[in-house]
Amino acid sequence: MKSRSFLWLSASVLIATIVLSGCGSRQPASSTPATRTVTDSTGATITLPYTVNRVADAWHANNAVVLMLGAGKKLVATTTVVQTIPWFIKLDPQITSLPAPFTSTAGEVNMETLIASRPDVLLCSAGQFTADTMAKFKDANIPVVQMPAATFTDLKTTVSITGQVLGPQEAAIAADYNSYLDGNIQRVSSVTASIPASQRPTVLHTSQYAILSTDGANSLIDAWINYAGGVDVASKDITGNQKSITAEQIAAWNPDVIIVGTAPNGTNVQAILSDPKWASTNAVKNKRVYANPTGVYLWDRYSAEEALQILWAAKLLQPDKFPTLDVAKETKAFYSKYFHYNLTDSDVNSILNATAP
Repeated sequence: MKSRSFLWLSASVLIATIVLSGCGSRQPASSTPATRTVTDSTGATITLPYTVNRVADAWHANNAVVLMLGAGKKLVATTTVVQTIPWFIKLDPQITSLPAPFTSTAGEVNMETLIASRPDVLLCSAGQFTADTMAKFKDANIPVVQMPAATFTDLKTTVSITGQVLGPQEAAIAADYNSYLDGNIQRVSSVTASIPASQRPTVLHTSQYAILSTDGANSLIDAWINYAGGVDVASKDITGNQKSITAEQIAAWNPDVIIVGTAPNGTNVQAILSDPKWASTNAVKNKRVYANPTGVYLWDRYSAEEALQILWAAKLLQPDKFPTLDVAKETKAFYSKYFHYNLTDSDVNSILNATAP
């Protein structure tokens, strides 16, 4: 009897052990939530899929931020403007094959194309779309994250929000970039802050030769001109971004330096130097007219390469104050770290002179 009892007890223990062992080997239910939230620049709380893999970006400049954060492959919809930028295409050839529901016309969108791209999220600048269009996004169940575009603080906020939307890895790169940007601002302004107004060249920045516009006080462009040791001639008369100006205003301002936006093969620079309407300015007289560098996006605007723009402008406006600053070397290091692309000397020359690769 004792033997049978012992055998029965042993069998019971064995069965219990097997059952418990089986229970222990089961995978626990996933603790990963289906969604998460981010707060955009308007203060709105936006619900996103926990993992964002499909991004529509309606803001030309911010496409380059997404690429810089290592998430170019997450783009599923872009703008027609981005698809024409030679250096963006060079670094990310697939951009030309993506749907482009957003055109060069501000606030314009092809909803059918956008919906067909099945984005997890739509990124845009604050106020880019009308209330009616925002309602269409809501009806299509497309979460929209809006980001600011006015100052250096706004640029850092935009980079941070973009990183938060994309995921933890991208958020870490965003924090690193913002630290690099702050470092460059400090590196330059610590030298230029003590330069008196009498030793600062007056600077006009205009987007194009044919369509005259400039940025005045309380703008990012006004800020980098001042950081770099110059004086924005428009700041005393104009506030905000991309305000229309006339040739007469430019003549009255009489800038010492003119920086003009991108155009093929420096044609903007040559047009200004040869146009009688500009001939009276000190900048033309002294041939101090320069093309603003353009890479993956315009360096002078609210995008990734703004961190390099500060260095370039400082070297341009106050060369004696920055004898060891090597903008070409800085550009190579930036592209290697953030775009994972090794520039040649020829590549750097192309970017700094705003020509196609």
